[in-house]
Amino acid sequence: MNDVWRAVCARIDDADFDALADVLAGLDATGRAALLPMLEGHTPTRAEPEPVVRPPAEPEPEPEPPTNGVFAFAFVLSRDDDPPPRDLEGLRAYAARRRLRERESRWARDKWHLERQAAQAAARLTERRHAAHAMAIVACVPTATEAVKRLHRPWTAGPSLRMVPEVVPALLSVRGAAWGTALARGMVRRAGSRSRMTPWPFTEALMRAVGTEPPDTAGAVARYVETWRPSLASFLAADPWLDHVLPYLFDEDRVAAVFVTGVARRDWPQALMELASSGRVDREVLIAGCLRRLRAGGRKSLLQPYLDMLKQLAPGTDELARHRQELTGLLTAPMSTVADYAYTSLQTLHRTSELDRATLAEITQGMLSRQEKKLVRAHLAWLRKLPLEHLVDGLVVGLHHPVPELAERTVDLIEARLPKLSDASRGRLAAEVPSLDGIAAQRLAALLGSAPPAPASVPVLIAEPPAEMPPPLDLGALAGELAILLRRGDDDPIRHELVLDGLVRAAGADRDAAARVLEPLIPQWPGLWPALVAAAIGRDAPPHPAYHWQYHTEQHPMTLFVARRVAELTTRLVTAPPVALLATPATVAGHVDPARVLGLLLEAERDGWQPGEADLAQAILRLPREVDPAVRAAAARLVSPAGRRFADWLATPAEPRTWVEEVRHHPYVSGRRIAMLDPAGLPAELADPRSAAERVRSARNARDVALWPMVAPSHREAMAAHIQPFVASIVDQGNSGTGFLAGLAAADGPAGPAMSLTMAYALANHRQTVRLAAGDALIELATRPGWDSTGVGAEVGALAAADRIVLQRIVQPLAEALKAGARDAVWQVTSAALPVLLPAGPRPGLADLVDLAANAAPRDGHFADLPGLSALAAKPGRNRLTEAARRLATSMTT
Repeated sequence: MNDVWRAVCARIDDADFDALADVLAGLDATGRAALLPMLEGHTPTRAEPEPVVRPPAEPEPEPEPPTNGVFAFAFVLSRDDDPPPRDLEGLRAYAARRRLRERESRWARDKWHLERQAAQAAARLTERRHAAHAMAIVACVPTATEAVKRLHRPWTAGPSLRMVPEVVPALLSVRGAAWGTALARGMVRRAGSRSRMTPWPFTEALMRAVGTEPPDTAGAVARYVETWRPSLASFLAADPWLDHVLPYLFDEDRVAAVFVTGVARRDWPQALMELASSGRVDREVLIAGCLRRLRAGGRKSLLQPYLDMLKQLAPGTDELARHRQELTGLLTAPMSTVADYAYTSLQTLHRTSELDRATLAEITQGMLSRQEKKLVRAHLAWLRKLPLEHLVDGLVVGLHHPVPELAERTVDLIEARLPKLSDASRGRLAAEVPSLDGIAAQRLAALLGSAPPAPASVPVLIAEPPAEMPPPLDLGALAGELAILLRRGDDDPIRHELVLDGLVRAAGADRDAAARVLEPLIPQWPGLWPALVAAAIGRDAPPHPAYHWQYHTEQHPMTLFVARRVAELTTRLVTAPPVALLATPATVAGHVDPARVLGLLLEAERDGWQPGEADLAQAILRLPREVDPAVRAAAARLVSPAGRRFADWLATPAEPRTWVEEVRHHPYVSGRRIAMLDPAGLPAELADPRSAAERVRSARNARDVALWPMVAPSHREAMAAHIQPFVASIVDQGNSGTGFLAGLAAADGPAGPAMSLTMAYALANHRQTVRLAAGDALIELATRPGWDSTGVGAEVGALAAADRIVLQRIVQPLAEALKAGARDAVWQVTSAALPVLLPAGPRPGLADLVDLAANAAPRDGHFADLPGLSALAAKPGRNRLTEAARRLATSMTT
């Protein structure tokens, strides 16, 4: 066996697959089994680069200068060169030195390239040695199933085996075709697993060598598609697997995800187009497949390559006619470009051969239900050329369109063709009038002679007090909430407070029981929360690294305050666990119960303990604006330092002063309106004396923003001033979340420029989730006594006029707020924004904003002056903006 082992090692070092196979083929199953442990413990020798030897220098003939006449030498002097001599002998010696220097420089360059080539050759030899080693291990494994496990073993079980396609013939010569077939089937089954240590080219080469069927799993086909090939079109043209693989490209999500990423997106569509042009692939297969994938839906990045390929195929009318039903179904696709392609194709079919009534009715229903105004207008224009008798059900969809202008355009179409409609169609339209609203309903009722619909009932907004905090967590619930916090991050202020309170309770009860439940949750990464949990159960926290990003970036004061409170609690849990936390809120808005805080401070004075500094500061900042006089009187009798600070705050509460500054001509942050906060009279925790430019520059590093409103829930304006630079910095980028909006809406205190600016930026955020959350916050704020949205509208107008926000974005959240009953708030926003925007002239979204104002205008009339409205309403013609201006002018003077 020693001789065999030495021969195997020698063949591995030679990277000779065939010679290694000859040695292994001479062994029986027992010999290979005995050789396997030795192979597992063997590591191939790393190849060293061949030394680069300088070739002998060949003598160069010395050039002879002319002996008569006039001649000159030209030299390119470097910085270190001396000027050339002027005598002939000196010139000869100088030229010789220059030639020698050039030869040395040329040799240095050649040596670098030769050394690099030698290093690459050594790396290739090392890789081949590892491949030979892996082949020997696989060849000695008893069964094909065991070989599959070895090729997919995790790194904890041993180094990965680096198989290459070149080892396949040698491997089959040792184990035979039947064993190779079983190995290939096992590799195909594992090809789609998360383990990608075994490259697909080996599996593919093995399958082709033993003649198995083409890959029949989505994972294997995905690996086949993502593999780079030098000339993909030529390879596919000769590949017998292609016809089997093609349906997977369109019908399997995993294969489609690979098809649209990486080199596959670059090479496969073009290769398929070439194969379709040569006739190797049927065009009908590609057209039908692309339509099936578009019909299946998905994200834009997944569907766009299929749409591009379909457009490049440019199906003719005969080809489109075979897929009329699929095209009709695509009219309701989420992607507007897909719907537009399907609609254009159906129009092409209709021009060639008129579509039947049922198809036209389905097209009308699908197109008039879309949100894209361009597509709806295009179909309404097309309907002017078609008989409407059998399309009434589709027109009803247009009458209910959420955009008033499109609903009115549908009424315009009905008005123009009303004499040609039958009594049954008129009756169908009349039956729909009671369910409509707005100008469209009134006009349609007048056309049909029906009674106008009754005004829609407006929901009544009622302010509700904030709910109480959930009950304290027991040990099991604490573990569940803590697991969520550690996995998803600290973005829920209610969970944050419940976990803090629960850890204090766990530390004060049975720590051994708490350790059994909570210790498995402590992650290996260091941080504030792992240290806090470890302190609560009396265990050591994970070691903190010397370098951590949060200590090398400028942190926001609110982030530092939240972190300081957690760090303080960690220290106290190690030394002297507190009886309870003063700052645990009583309501989900964040307010503490003043009587509870007073009781804990009295207990502290009686028992001789002091609360934590950060805990006391947080409790004071969470005091409600209205406190029972009896609590104030009892607080005035406290004598401890903590008690005196509590009593002083109750006696002299401070109101912050805020204002807005423009940030101009500053790198990366110019063109922003930033809310500023005067720190005078405020606790140090709320102060932020930095300049506007500094605050907006550091806003990108803000963390735990959702927790900030609960820091001072009675000072909404101060917290809005802290949050506003962050909201302004992510209006067109990043993912801000929405928790801070709900927190600001639930807070108390007078609003000012900071809150108005925050809401304006949030309503115009590029993410729809944030915009809708801002609309929900506006609805909540509209229920609060004394809330006025005029400041929000003024900021919307200023920002939109300066092109700092996209005006169109605020339309949807305001429309949702109007539907929810926040009529006064929407009117205040729109009526304050329009005086700035109307004189500036038409802009995208302005007509929609005027429409909103007309719908939200007080029904008892409003005679405020909106500059530019009368002139705009008096303009001749019918466009969206002038018609909306006329509606608003009429509603304001009715």
